[in-house]
Amino acid sequence: MKKFFLILGVLPFLAIGCQKKAPPVYHDRININIVSDPATLDPRKGGDLVSSLFHFLFFDGLVRLDDEGKPSPSLAKHIEISEDQTVYTFTLHECYWSDGTPITAWDFEKSWKDILHPDFPAMSAHLLYPIKNAEGAKKGITSLSEVGIRSLDARTLEVTLAHPVPYFLEIVSFCVFFPVNAEVDHSHPDWDQASSKHFVCSGPFLLKEWKRNNEIILKKNPLYFKADGVALEEIHIHMVNSESTSLQMYEKGEIDILGQPLLPLPTDAIPELKKKGELFIHPVPATTFCTFNTESFPFNNKNIRKAFAYTINRRQIVQNITQLEEIPALGAIAPVLKKSEAIPFYRDADVETAKAHFKQGLEELGITAKEFPRIKHIYSTAESHRKIAQALQQQWFETLGIMVELESIDKKILMQNLKTGSYQMALTFWMAQYNDPMNILERFKYKDNVKNYPNWENEAYKELINRSFETTSDEQRAQILHEAETIFMEEMPLAPIFHWNSAYIKKPYIKSFSLVPIGDVFLDRVYIDHETKGELR
Repeated sequence: MKKFFLILGVLPFLAIGCQKKAPPVYHDRININIVSDPATLDPRKGGDLVSSLFHFLFFDGLVRLDDEGKPSPSLAKHIEISEDQTVYTFTLHECYWSDGTPITAWDFEKSWKDILHPDFPAMSAHLLYPIKNAEGAKKGITSLSEVGIRSLDARTLEVTLAHPVPYFLEIVSFCVFFPVNAEVDHSHPDWDQASSKHFVCSGPFLLKEWKRNNEIILKKNPLYFKADGVALEEIHIHMVNSESTSLQMYEKGEIDILGQPLLPLPTDAIPELKKKGELFIHPVPATTFCTFNTESFPFNNKNIRKAFAYTINRRQIVQNITQLEEIPALGAIAPVLKKSEAIPFYRDADVETAKAHFKQGLEELGITAKEFPRIKHIYSTAESHRKIAQALQQQWFETLGIMVELESIDKKILMQNLKTGSYQMALTFWMAQYNDPMNILERFKYKDNVKNYPNWENEAYKELINRSFETTSDEQRAQILHEAETIFMEEMPLAPIFHWNSAYIKKPYIKSFSLVPIGDVFLDRVYIDHETKGELR
């Protein structure tokens, strides 16, 4: 990865016959839009897409993903792995928090164990479960002192796993594993609520200003241990919950980058952006799906769920609405997460099979089609989600004769409803946090996982997930995970619709902006080509 350095001073004039003009001094900043405020600026509590964007900007961890999506040491200068691959010893660089205090192994131990406390509100605690006794601690069965996380000294962290996990470093590269300052968190527990001297961080940027529901301004962190490689001095992040308005701002030069994962592009603009050659498209491990509340009538019936799932004409949706050449989802796991070709679990728009399952489901529930209850399908305020929801409504009516009620709600309310099971059917999505199918499959091992929106659980499925950790053969593991996905798709707690292609546009002077293979974007790697920017004026 290239590093770019700002010229922070003025070169002295050279008097050789005449004076030469000093080169310009730039205060580089970029402007972007996101849909809303982050749910939390505390990485321990994170897991949603918007919050994760900020966690990667404000904090750093032992490992980060490089431009190819491979885990690379960051705050850890050395990583030692035991012969049996269950003990990881991380030696830290000499590096500092933004308040000048040292970043220590204790900060890591304290942050990770906080996540595992039974009462701590962590969306992604399950990511730590490969660690010895971590799952038991979160469930209140095991003491936190027995968890395999130990700071041996100020700069050495030892992590013991319950079993070998070949992708453990990829998990650790996710921002949930980035620590917070243990002392500040103890003395000022509301440190993450505003820009103040108590907002202490370790990453490439600091929180300069936060106007809720309006704008967040970030400035470069001079104490970041790789600050010399950060070219941007500021990032201005606007909250604009309209894809069309955001595109207009981009066209006026008010923002520099637009698209996923920051904010979707308006679907109506996709054909023209393609025609102009301005669109960058990359496959990412994300999936849009319709989730059913399996504890709510009538979706407590498998055949009813299958009827609604098999009805969906996915190809019609990706061709006419999203228009980004996405792959219709005929399984739960996005192809980019699989090392082999994805095998379809059902046919797209299989209306006859859908009708047969609907009939069987009605019989099992002891009701007729006329007695079928009123169904409400909720979705976010995103323009693309509205169009997808309308298409689904029409498809279900044409095949099943059921007119589903649609309701658009604020994203935060939607997420709260999904977490609490306060819904019947909803349109949402997931994005993998690390590059392995387990990141999706593990969410459904227990119904109390906050990301298990369908509230679904299956003993045979759990057994397969557990067995996958017992084999050292990649081929056997892939087969076991395929069997687990087969059970999942047979039960159909949710209906996958399409696997994402992430699309964005950027100004020509924006350089080194790209997505790593799992869809994350790291703005600390961006720089501005002032020669190109000058030519555009």
